[in-house]
Amino acid sequence: MASFKAIVVMLIFSAAVIYGMEMSGLNESFRDPVMALISAIVLLVALIINVTIYLKVAGEAPFRWFNN
Repeated sequence: MASFKAIVVMLIFSAAVIYGMEMSGLNESFRDPVMALISAIVLLVALIINVTIYLKVAGEAPFRWFNN
């Protein structure tokens, strides 16, 4: 259940990032090298934040393979 909650939070954050990119026009100006670089940096930071969200929300529950 912890993984499901983390994935839901990650999806909400990812949707907010995509919405922000659409509103700022980053998705429309992909042929401009500077804007493409900015888009790539935004997506990389979003990926790092998504991983951090997953690890904070899910905790150690997804990594427990055996129940002792």
